[in-house]
Amino acid sequence: MRAAETRPSGWRARGGRGRSAVVAVAVTVLSGCQPGPDITVAGSYFPSWMFCLVVGVLGTMLFWQLFTRTGLDPYLGPRVLVYPGLVILITLAVWLSVFRG
Repeated sequence: MRAAETRPSGWRARGGRGRSAVVAVAVTVLSGCQPGPDITVAGSYFPSWMFCLVVGVLGTMLFWQLFTRTGLDPYLGPRVLVYPGLVILITLAVWLSVFRG
């Protein structure tokens, strides 16, 4: 009797099609995984999104001052939505223009 005939049903040889399919799927899924850009501040590494968030908050504060000085602030929609939306808009614009451009 040959060795192939004595194997239990459903048994696969090591490194067969199943393993290569798993490796192919893993390579495809993980190919886009890269570490995010870091910024060195005083010897420590900070993620780029932290820098962009700080710029977004500071930019929103500048826009708030501009809106109040020009008298536009009372005419804006609900401030609870306008200013956080402006923070997000500035943050994403800075991140896309600096780190993904």
